[in-house]
Amino acid sequence: MPKARIFSHRIHYHVVNGYAVVRPEGACDEGTTEALASFANSPLVESCNLIIDLSHVEYVETPGYRWIVRQFRQLETSGKALVVVGLPKSVRRAFELLRLDSIVPTAETVTEAMHKLSSTEPLALIA
Repeated sequence: MPKARIFSHRIHYHVVNGYAVVRPEGACDEGTTEALASFANSPLVESCNLIIDLSHVEYVETPGYRWIVRQFRQLETSGKALVVVGLPKSVRRAFELLRLDSIVPTAETVTEAMHKLSSTEPLALIA
């Protein structure tokens, strides 16, 4: 998986068949969130459905959760989708407490997310 260094943050990515898989590493704090936002809005990724792989993230701070919801809504209005995968236990718990799991689709793996995205049903119904 290729790496991008944006503002000294490590973000791995892979773009294939209309899917952009983006995997940040370490803490998903305000700086990492800004780097993710810059990367997600780059020409390389902006025309794709987005899969955010959080399997290598230690934790997610409030700006990260806000960005995920904002990015989900922005992609949805442009006819694209976002799925979050690989939620560590603490991040999954926060997702549930914030009720983000009722807004943003999640999957265990990238393969499962691609399957959800290729399904003909709306994501809100299968999430």
